[in-house]
Amino acid sequence: MFSKLLNLNPLLALGILMIVTVGLGSGGFLPFLKNDKLKPTPCRAALVKLKKALPGNWTMECNDNNLEVVINELQVAETEKEFRTALYRQLAFYMIEIAKYSQPDILEKVFIVVIKLKHAKLEINAVTEGKYIVKLTGLTSNQFIMDHLKQTVQVKEVIK
Repeated sequence: MFSKLLNLNPLLALGILMIVTVGLGSGGFLPFLKNDKLKPTPCRAALVKLKKALPGNWTMECNDNNLEVVINELQVAETEKEFRTALYRQLAFYMIEIAKYSQPDILEKVFIVVIKLKHAKLEINAVTEGKYIVKLTGLTSNQFIMDHLKQTVQVKEVIK
């Protein structure tokens, strides 16, 4: 019945098609049907590959073009000096893993990468840009990695 009506009135079919296209588009008049998950960003592209490769105690999400990674760390040394050193070493290792398991050309376009390393005693929040994390894949010496991280990563400690 409806298809017969559309065949007899092709302008009606065109009008319905235009209303649906405008209504569901990005600048449409149906804002409750907009879905940000369908909006392509480099962060979402990096997130697809990272979710496949990285462990389950990591939670990753995108806020616009910013990547946020939360890591629940359980195994570290007991003493205070070794504890902080071990957490920072783990943070550097995790940044290298993020760089290794994501595509470099996509990760370079991610604006900000926030990594939160959570432990029962201390939480380390690190902020850097995607283009600086990509450069970690080419560094092999521990001294070069440490110098690069000192220059490009901003860190804040939260004592619990």
